[in-house]
Amino acid sequence: MYLRNVGIFVKDLEGAKTFFESYFGAKVLKTWDEPENGYYSYIMELDGRGWIELMTKPGVVDIEKDPNRLGLAHVCICADTREQLNTIIERFKKDGYRIQYEPSNPDGPGEVRAVTFEDIVIEVNYGY
Repeated sequence: MYLRNVGIFVKDLEGAKTFFESYFGAKVLKTWDEPENGYYSYIMELDGRGWIELMTKPGVVDIEKDPNRLGLAHVCICADTREQLNTIIERFKKDGYRIQYEPSNPDGPGEVRAVTFEDIVIEVNYGY
């Protein structure tokens, strides 16, 4: 068995799509449109492996999200190289995302965890 996808409700579907495309090279595999009830989604693939399903609908409730809440804690994405991880860390910082922790050295294995677009907690690691 394996994990196929993670579904994430968002308010700004297009913004979330752009975030995952620009940061992680995600590609839209298919869309799901139900205009009769206002439900729309993108199923996006990461490097031919896992999927992220981004979803929105009118009844989505946007409440403050504590990163230490119960339930799904984060989505982890593996970088292919240490340089790729370092680039993502710098982009997170440049874009003003809150870094929860990052590697203590710039070489070898490491990971970063940040509160990103619409408070989605993303962990990116390399070498584990």
